[in-house]
Amino acid sequence: MCAAHIQIMRIDKRSVPLYDPVDPLKASIHLGFHHTLYPFGFSASIKSNDQAVIRAAETSWGAFKPNFNLPPIDVRVIVSAISTRRRPPVPTFRAQANLLTLVADANNFGCCDLAAGFGFACLTKAATTHSDYLRQHFLEAMVYTLLDTQHTVAIHAACVEFERRGVLFVGDSGAGKSSLAYACSRRGWSYVSDDASSLILHKTGRRVVGNPRTLRLRPSALPLFPEIKGRALVRNGKPTIEIKTENLRHIRVAYESTVDFILFLKRAEEHATSPSLSPITRQDTFMRLKNNPWPPELTIHEQRTEALERVLDAPAYELAYWDFDPAIQLLERLVRGEK
Repeated sequence: MCAAHIQIMRIDKRSVPLYDPVDPLKASIHLGFHHTLYPFGFSASIKSNDQAVIRAAETSWGAFKPNFNLPPIDVRVIVSAISTRRRPPVPTFRAQANLLTLVADANNFGCCDLAAGFGFACLTKAATTHSDYLRQHFLEAMVYTLLDTQHTVAIHAACVEFERRGVLFVGDSGAGKSSLAYACSRRGWSYVSDDASSLILHKTGRRVVGNPRTLRLRPSALPLFPEIKGRALVRNGKPTIEIKTENLRHIRVAYESTVDFILFLKRAEEHATSPSLSPITRQDTFMRLKNNPWPPELTIHEQRTEALERVLDAPAYELAYWDFDPAIQLLERLVRGEK
């Protein structure tokens, strides 16, 4: 059945028109709000028929400046007038060939062309009034997906910098990447990213970029860092706290760094355990960092492998630790080349 024949659907026991006879696919809808932003320094064109989308995008990336002369990614968001106040569910992601879909429900969904760097979403007004939902599950999800298939290679790692030398913290969820990165920043390290660092796909070297404007911690970190009390925002009802680093005056930030050390984090089982470093081989480091979720038909896989291989020139260690301060002291000696 073609789209022009699908005339109504049921929502809350009411019939709602799905199409305009002149533009049944909403392909020509006027997207009167347009803003170019620079997530991680890359150009992203955001268009919508609702200004709330532009405001949400500015919240996520308004502080970034242009840093790369590369083709922009293009994201469009169509907001419908369907009447509902209920926040949509979390979308499900699926991909085949060059297409990725994000489906929350019949009225909140999106699609990305991973090869072309283009994506669009159709959302209800309720989705846009929940700004955190809009940002996390659609805007940020689509923009970061397109960046990761066009310009970057995302690594699930925090990044901090000490004496102009970048250190990646890699580990499973709960290993303490964000907490250790923040603890380092309290001691004067520069903060680059809490759990997502991105290699530059088309550049040489071990350069990574991140989002130092935001720090996300688990609620269990609050007793460890009393200064963030009253500055926290629980995100989407999940056990995550979002803090704007601009509100933490003691934090020094950097938007990019060069990876000089890779640390795989391992929380010790006993509080009294002293921190220790164990070298990790180049091959083991590659296997631990390798994460390529994209369909095999895309042409970026060789470039992504090459980008990861470049970062392997940095020495890698497993850091077993319990308390932050002894671990950071050990890392400072490592960075300085002290025994």
